[in-house]
Amino acid sequence: MSMYLHRSSQTRTLRESGSSRCKYCNTPVEWYERYDALKIPLTTEFPSRRIPEKMRWHVERGIAYPGTDASSGYCRIPHPAICPAVDHPDLPPDIQDLVRLLAVRMRTAIERGEFTPYVEPVVQKKAAPAEPETARPIRHVIAHNGTLRIGPCAIEDLQCIARNTETGQRCGNPVHDLNEGRWEQVPIDEKQATGRLGQMVLNLTGGTMWAWVLADFRIAVRWWKQRCDEHHHSPQPDHVERELEPFHPLRHDAFVLTERPTGYDLVPDDDGTVVVHYGPPARTTCAGPSCSNTSVLTYPDPWLCWQCEKRERKRRETHRRWVSPPADQGEPDQLPTP
Repeated sequence: MSMYLHRSSQTRTLRESGSSRCKYCNTPVEWYERYDALKIPLTTEFPSRRIPEKMRWHVERGIAYPGTDASSGYCRIPHPAICPAVDHPDLPPDIQDLVRLLAVRMRTAIERGEFTPYVEPVVQKKAAPAEPETARPIRHVIAHNGTLRIGPCAIEDLQCIARNTETGQRCGNPVHDLNEGRWEQVPIDEKQATGRLGQMVLNLTGGTMWAWVLADFRIAVRWWKQRCDEHHHSPQPDHVERELEPFHPLRHDAFVLTERPTGYDLVPDDDGTVVVHYGPPARTTCAGPSCSNTSVLTYPDPWLCWQCEKRERKRRETHRRWVSPPADQGEPDQLPTP
């Protein structure tokens, strides 16, 4: 059986591959692409009147957006907000009942041996050798329309995460393009910069930071998906998880740039000579009556455009016929007399 994407769909994710179960509670979920190119697990649809406004999401043409579906009055809930394996304080009564129901199902599946909750493995990390303070890693912030994402490295080292069909390895093309953005100062969200550390960040930076600002939304979507131009619209799956993450001034305070990075300006193609333009060249105007056609070529005066020249030839031909009519062909032959 063949499966095809509808022409109005804005995503290439099939519902069969987007359906899954939570590895912590075994609740069925559906993964959708968000409006900002991230992914989100959503539940089935619920009546919007019983769901708090901040928990409401809806799906339109395969993309998840915050809010309610106005045409149906139903919405979906992000599964992490109601996962019974996580504590959720201060939930509304209707949502608490839903979480308790999911918790009963989870415990029943565990008791029957049908499900084993996932446990994060404890990894013993080796102590890294001490590095000098000058060897701090570089992580640039990418911005578009108030949305800030921080990369794992500098923007010129950001690599495409699509899978190469020929080698089966990660694509080696860069995501960065100097023509698609520029360095600008963007404001730091004061609501996120809370506490003493947040106040220190605001005092040191003056409330602004340098970020690579993308010029267009379609360009920003390609950067958020971490794809190169070759794999932007390609159906090839990701070889690794996306490395861009939402920027937070407290978690990423060590990577806040207070000075503009250098070396990212476009090099002009000319040799530095100044070209003076004196305006358009003189044009030859048609000499025909009430005609405004012109030409950039130089013609002897008077000059007629092709339209006026055609009319003039027709006028001369008509005048010649009236002045010099065709010669008489003689009287018609008379009938012979009997």
